[in-house]
Amino acid sequence: MRNLIKYIFFLSFGFICLSTDYVNAQDNVPTFQSLVASGDKEFSNKEYIKAKTYYQEALRLKPNDNATKGKLDRTLQKIREENKKEEQFFEFIDNADSFYADNDLEKALAEYNKALKIFPKDKYALGKKDEITQILKDEKDKLDSFNEMVAIADRLLTEEKYAEAVMQYESATKIYPNNSAVKEKYQNAKNKKEAYDSKVSEFERLKSQGQEFTLRKKYTEAIAVYEQALQLFPKETELADKISELQIQKDIADNYNAKITEADALYEDRSYNEANELYQGALTVIPDDSYALGMISRIDEIVNSAEYIKIQNDKAKLDSNFANFMHNGEAAESQKNYESALSYYVKALELKPNNAEALAKKKNAENMILYAEQQRKEQERLAAAEAERQRQAQIQNLLNTGNQQITDKKYAEAEITFNQVLVLDPNNSTAIGKLELIAGFYEEIQRQKEENYNRAMSDGRYAMDSWNYAEAIKQFNIALANKPGDEAANQQLMLAQQYENQRMAALTNEYNGYITKGDTQLQTKNYDKAIEFYTKAVQLNTGNSYPANKIREIGEMLAANKIMDLVTVAETISSSETKRYDFQPIEASTRRGNYLLIKAKNLGERPFIMYISYGSKNGRNGGFTVNVPKNQEVNDFIIKIGSQYKWFSEDNTWIEILPENGNIEINAMEITKGN
Repeated sequence: MRNLIKYIFFLSFGFICLSTDYVNAQDNVPTFQSLVASGDKEFSNKEYIKAKTYYQEALRLKPNDNATKGKLDRTLQKIREENKKEEQFFEFIDNADSFYADNDLEKALAEYNKALKIFPKDKYALGKKDEITQILKDEKDKLDSFNEMVAIADRLLTEEKYAEAVMQYESATKIYPNNSAVKEKYQNAKNKKEAYDSKVSEFERLKSQGQEFTLRKKYTEAIAVYEQALQLFPKETELADKISELQIQKDIADNYNAKITEADALYEDRSYNEANELYQGALTVIPDDSYALGMISRIDEIVNSAEYIKIQNDKAKLDSNFANFMHNGEAAESQKNYESALSYYVKALELKPNNAEALAKKKNAENMILYAEQQRKEQERLAAAEAERQRQAQIQNLLNTGNQQITDKKYAEAEITFNQVLVLDPNNSTAIGKLELIAGFYEEIQRQKEENYNRAMSDGRYAMDSWNYAEAIKQFNIALANKPGDEAANQQLMLAQQYENQRMAALTNEYNGYITKGDTQLQTKNYDKAIEFYTKAVQLNTGNSYPANKIREIGEMLAANKIMDLVTVAETISSSETKRYDFQPIEASTRRGNYLLIKAKNLGERPFIMYISYGSKNGRNGGFTVNVPKNQEVNDFIIKIGSQYKWFSEDNTWIEILPENGNIEINAMEITKGN
């Protein structure tokens, strides 16, 4: 209704203006004919109010002119018709405004459209229509974006990419915070990510501890913690090789220490000739060992010196060695390295067996080691309890699955399932009872096995036709499981294995070619080319960690030689958007060996090209193109930027990134140099 009042006000204001114009025009004294002509013109332009005014003024000059009266009557009829249209128009506007206030946008839009059929150019109705249309479009876009994020997150969770899945679910909850289903998925993804991160953290902790033990040449302890780490990720072949290497070093160290320990004891007893023989024996284990050589030299000096000097030297050396052992033990203890501290205190007591301070510190170190052992056993107990819980859960899950399979009359599958239960719990009465029940359905089981056999043979042949030999091998094995010794299944299995072996041989040959090229480029310090070949090897998905480790090693080496950071906090660059990073010119003497190291992630689902340019205030000096793969992982892009003449010959001050046909997340970017 308020809009109706506004329109009436504007109409009244128009009348006043028209009258004013007319009064001002009286200075020109219009004639009857000119007034009628002006009225006809306004009538033809559908300006009926203005036309009415002109006709009325003309009739004041000739009150009895019938033609003009007729024109005035037609004009008044048009005004009445327009008023009715306006009433209907404002009724639609009022209805639309009411619906809009109640947020019933679809109905409001329908009413505004009705009003526009009457007055198609009305700015208020057109504005409201555009506003509602935009709101509805935004809501649809919002829902589409939400559904896309959830779909991507679901896929990432299936692929065990927990961090990326959490990010997608979190973004979806920001769009619709009250969606309980997505909130539950978000929490589930966070739980899985935390469990995986915890496992990785423990793995890295054990590796770090193993490295510390190795540096201190405590090979037994190093092997133990590396074996614990290998239990977390059994496929870490590099770690298995490390354990083998440490075992060899341990054997050498044990042999050496045994000889040194016996030689030291003989030395303390002043049996210098026998000690000398054992120190010589230690040198056969570790040639040029400084300790053994030093002791041999010391014995030579003692044997060739006067007795008094020998005794004084022995005492001074004993006191010095004792003080060193005590100092080293206290230093190790301050770092909570109680094993090392204990070894120093034991050595000190070998020099002075009754020293009270050394005895007390030895006892304290033993207590701390005992406490650590108790903590380790408690962790083992908790791990065993968790393993038992998982076993019981697995048993219950198998029982539930087996019961459902019986309900579905899948007796052969149920028999396998309940036998799996007996593997975990040989005396499980429920599984035993169910197997006895299944025995009564032998004919049905045989029919099911025949059906399984036929289906597996069909699926296997289809897989062969599709060149999916791994799937074909799986299906033919299923067929043989349901019909052992079947000649047709055996023949098909052998053929599938032959084709799969040929495929794997070709894949291995291609992989070895990339590795050889990558190693060659690495040896010649062409790190960008090495990365290119190692990346191709990784993309073959052979399961070998060697190329990925090499890529990481190159990245770590270049990161260690960092000259400056351009990006330290993750940021997103949209498709076809250019982002510039400014910096001070690099020192000219290092430019030829410069690399640009970028850690970035493709935010889309298809590969695209990223353009990298550089230059100065004078303009662009050069650039590179980089292929961004479609994986959802953070990839290392290493560009030998120093290979271009304009880089090392000019004082460049900026680098620009332009992704084409895809959005990218830049996690880090730095300028570094090779060794």
